[in-house]
Formats: sequence, structure tokens, C-alpha cells
Amino acid sequence: MKKLNIRNFYKQILFAINVLNSILIAVCCSLYFIYSSSFSSISFLTLLFPVFYVFNLCFFIYWILKLDLRFILSLFIIIIFLYNSLSIYNINNQSSVENGLNIMSFNARLFNRYNWIKNESLITDTEDFFKRESPEFIAIQEFHKDYEYIFKDYNYRHIFLSGNSYGKSIFSKNKIIKKGVITFDNSNSNAIYADIVVKNDTIRVYNAHFESFKFDLYGSKEEISILKMINKYKSTYKLQKEQSDVLINHINNCPFSIVLAVDMNNTQHSFVYRRLKEKLDDSFVISGKGFGSTYRFNFLPFRIDYIFASPSISTNNFKIYKQKLSDHNPISVYLNI
Repeated sequence: MKKLNIRNFYKQILFAINVLNSILIAVCCSLYFIYSSSFSSISFLTLLFPVFYVFNLCFFIYWILKLDLRFILSLFIIIIFLYNSLSIYNINNQSSVENGLNIMSFNARLFNRYNWIKNESLITDTEDFFKRESPEFIAIQEFHKDYEYIFKDYNYRHIFLSGNSYGKSIFSKNKIIKKGVITFDNSNSNAIYADIVVKNDTIRVYNAHFESFKFDLYGSKEEISILKMINKYKSTYKLQKEQSDVLINHINNCPFSIVLAVDMNNTQHSFVYRRLKEKLDDSFVISGKGFGSTYRFNFLPFRIDYIFASPSISTNNFKIYKQKLSDHNPISVYLNI
């Protein structure tokens, strides 16, 4: 009898944790759909959504094995998140046939200018990579002007330097007829765009980089406290919302179909992602597979780099390249315009 009571008590505690985990998932959903500056202190929870979801799967398996009806709570959550933007894993049966014009987006991290990655052949590897893949359009975040020669095969380019030598760039094999820059207040981040002639049409390609948390999880040896991360996330949360508003307003006034390459510095579980997805299609959701991790972080699958497109542009064969050329993975997709 005593052992039975201990088991029941253990299950009650475990289910209480299960319920708490479900509440945290619900909070993440609220942060996805609703923006408020008063939420800034807890906005970091959206980064942990994959952890909460995995815990939910573990609870589901545990209650099923125990033949306990408490599995219903976890099953309900699994069903809700199986096929939508909040899913952490994309199931896609689209054909992998490469069809259309290829666009690539890549946060180059200044092409390893300061030797963060210990690889003497990295620049050669990067040059070989782009020569081999040879996309029609390339959007580079954290571009460094000393490595412009890597893209010598591209006759048309839009390079905007935020500092003396770094910034963003768009390279194109098709003619660029107009270029522009979108500045973000209170930030070094910005966006650039180029109007590009494709056949008998014109499309606008944006290249944007939203505010960063400025925590180098990949190579920094600086000790980072939880409190420091939360405080930084609070301010970044607000700036990213403002930057997305500015960019979306610019997109709303564009007369052409849109392709947006963006290092959003936030996941698909964030409010800023939802705002962009209300206007544009996420090409990974349409034709990508798996977790979609674009940032090289060992413990969680962070998808923070995106290629969006207007609904009038169909996309196919989304790819994430695993070459270790930066702390981000290059991504690409084919466009049918």
C-alpha cells in the first residue's frame, strides 16, 4: 500500500511538471501571436520552444507506456503543432527537382576576417563553394569588402557598407535597375534592396539583418549570465519588432513581387516571424525538410535565416548547406517567376 502511494505521488509530481511544461508552450504561443513591450521579460521563452516541445514528446511516450490517460494532454499539444509554423520539424513531400532561378542567402560573418574559425583554407573553400553552386542571386549579411573578388562572376551588385569595410550585399547575374537602403532607428542593423530584371518582369530582392543579441555562442569565451541574456533579449525583442514594422511598411509600398533574404536573429516561433509570414511565404515551410537549423549551435536547432517570397512567386527545393564557412549555414531556394 505504501509503495502504491509513493508511485501515485511520483506520478502526480510528474504530471504537475507536464502541466507546467504545457503552460510554457501556451505562453510561447501567446508570444507568437501577440506583441507587447510588457512581454519583453519573458520573450526569451520562444527560443526554448523546441525544448518544451521535446519534453512534451517525452511525457507523451511515458504516459502511453504506463497506459495512463494523462497522455491526452501531450497528445493534444502534438496534434496542434504537427502542421504549422510553430512545428519544430517540417515534413515535406515536395519533389526535389531544381526548377527556376536559384537565390542564396548567407551570413558570412565577415568571411572569417578575424579567424574565428581555425581554417586557413576557409576563403578558398568559400570561393569554391559559390563557384560550384553558382546561384543567379546571392544575398550576403555581414559582408566584408576585402572579399568582393569572390563574386567576380557577377556583373551586377549592390553593396552597402555600414562601417568602413562591412555591411550587406546583393549579387546578381541579371540586370539591377534600382538600388536602395532601409535604415533602422537606434541600430546598426538595416536592409538593402535591388530591383532586378527577370525575363520580361522585375522583382525586388531585399537583404535584411535584424538586431542581434550580440552573444557569440559559437566562438566567444566570455562568460554569459542568464540575467544578462534576458536583459539583452528584452531590448532586442523591442528593436526587432520596430525593424520588422519598418521593413513591412516598405514592402507594402513595393510595386513588384518580393524576395526577402533575412537573418532575422530570431526563430520561427517569434512574433516578428509571424508578421513577415502574414505578408510572404516562407520557402522552407513550402519545400524544406527537417529541423531547418541554420545557426551552428550544438544544443538546439535554431532556424534564424530565411528566404521569403511573395505568393505570386513559387519556390521549390529549399536547401541548407552544411559547409563550415561561418557560424551560419548558407541557404538557397529556386524561384519560379
